[in-house]
Amino acid sequence: MALPILEVPTYELTLPSTGEKITYRPFLVKEHKILLTLAEASDDETARIVSDLIDVCTFKKLNTKELPHFDIEYIFMFLRARSISEVVDIVVTCVNCDQKYDSSFSIENISVEKADNHSNKIMLTESVGIELKYPKFDQVVKIYDSENTNDVFDLVKKSIVGIFDGDNYWDAKDQTEEELETFLETLTKEQFEKLETFFTTSPKIVQVIESDCPHCQQHNTSRIQGLQNFFV
Repeated sequence: MALPILEVPTYELTLPSTGEKITYRPFLVKEHKILLTLAEASDDETARIVSDLIDVCTFKKLNTKELPHFDIEYIFMFLRARSISEVVDIVVTCVNCDQKYDSSFSIENISVEKADNHSNKIMLTESVGIELKYPKFDQVVKIYDSENTNDVFDLVKKSIVGIFDGDNYWDAKDQTEEELETFLETLTKEQFEKLETFFTTSPKIVQVIESDCPHCQQHNTSRIQGLQNFFV
């Protein structure tokens, strides 16, 4: 006689990028075993594992490889909350006495922050501008902590949707990599920095933690972001 198959609960959340409601389930034991390998995984492996786990737990109804990075981070955090614990333990360094102490926060309180002046259309001159898209999760993981300026340049190039000048519009899909590269190389430093601002002001998954240092009673406000902080 076959063993019984237990029913797995499902939950809903709203994608930050579109406001679309999606259904997901927690990690199963076999998936949790895979999750434990993230601490030792390479950047490429981390991106693949996270995307694959989200794909399975959202019933393969999302094109995870095309989702912006903050959607992936947001989904992953709630998967962790429902599968392991909504409480994440962290170590805080006191701003007053420099001592480290244990603290924690609830994933239920994470927020998605977006700068007020944020736009995906960047004007380089009065008439010429670039339309950009949010980078994918694997691209962000690759560039995390990277000091290689070529990685930043490559990320900007891959994020171009199109270039416009008045009523003229050049779709990036119709241009070669060399043509896009040449265009970016003709920009001034100030113009390229405008493009970088798009990435630094893009939506972020953020948690603000209020805690009191047990050593000197200093009230500390800690702000963490980025999925690397949550692989606990």
